[in-house]
Amino acid sequence: MLAVDEVPPVAASVVQVGDARERFGQWREGKAGKVLSISVIGDSYSAGQDFYLNKLVQRVAGEVGFAGPGYVGFNHGAALGGTHFKYTRSSEKYFGGDWQVSGLGQASPDSRTVTGRPGAWLQVEASPTPAINTAVTQAKLLYLGNGESSELRYRWSPSADWQPLKLAGEGVQEVPLPGTSAATDWAFRLEVVKGAPTLFGLWLSNDQNGVRVSKLAASGAASADFYHDDARWQAQWKAVVSKIPADIYLIMLGGNDQGFGVKPEQYLHNVQGLVGMLREIQPAASINLILRQDTTRSSAYPMSAYAQVIEPWAREQHLGYANLQCAFGTDVKRYAAAMIGPDKIHPLPATGGRVIADYFYRWVVGGQQKVSPQDSCGETSK
Repeated sequence: MLAVDEVPPVAASVVQVGDARERFGQWREGKAGKVLSISVIGDSYSAGQDFYLNKLVQRVAGEVGFAGPGYVGFNHGAALGGTHFKYTRSSEKYFGGDWQVSGLGQASPDSRTVTGRPGAWLQVEASPTPAINTAVTQAKLLYLGNGESSELRYRWSPSADWQPLKLAGEGVQEVPLPGTSAATDWAFRLEVVKGAPTLFGLWLSNDQNGVRVSKLAASGAASADFYHDDARWQAQWKAVVSKIPADIYLIMLGGNDQGFGVKPEQYLHNVQGLVGMLREIQPAASINLILRQDTTRSSAYPMSAYAQVIEPWAREQHLGYANLQCAFGTDVKRYAAAMIGPDKIHPLPATGGRVIADYFYRWVVGGQQKVSPQDSCGETSK
């Protein structure tokens, strides 16, 4: 295994692109196009639709506009999952038939792939609200070709005709899905007809101005699930993630590293490798590292041990950096009683989840002058 200091440093000329707050401010001032694309890389805190991400996206999109759901992975669905874009592998209303779900750590945007046999099907449903227009004008399927052809079919509503879809090629592939409906309450259904295709997910957009947030997160994932010391794995991961536009990356990993007893030095090594891959595929993107707060779960290392290695490196590399400990305070037992669930890991959506969503909003959108004194310990660095 490579030592931490053997990870190639990122060239300073590449990383001078600003943190998330600066990039958002530039975009809001009209200096960076009509759409701001954000990709969130993380574990269950980000993958779970109710913890904080859904609330955060709704709040930001309601203020600046919504440019579509972005990446909807067949692992954990959309950033607005559960409210506006409904999909889950845990219900046969959305996922049924002969599917094989991979383990974590795949070279996939959300760390897993799904492989289907004839008859396997999945469905994504849209439900608009006054603030979120769920119409889609562009769609594509991301998949992993195995050198053999597969046949699928899809439709955008139960009353629409089936459209055939043929998958071929080797490695990371994408194929457009024409026929999107002008309706906002669409129900996309995909079925395997022939072969055994391996799929990543959908990328969906509309023609509106605003933010487009892609959820690249997996429940149970640790930093090692998003970086492998393997050139072939890295090539595939970069190939598929490069197909998901991103102006800003928000990376919040470390909670499961803590749970698994991963040494801080190894965590740093993995994050360095992940950042290096992102720099290769999106050199102008703003990359931001966020550390989760401690909980009362037993662990070999407190989150502060990870902060001690990741914060200096993030500042040295001109990455955005924030620490959720600043939002929760220092008395773990006190806030855990009101803000962390009975599993001692996940935030209660109405309390801890709200704290996280509010902190991210103030950090990214609100501007430096609106960050509270308590939050100053997690000020971004560029």
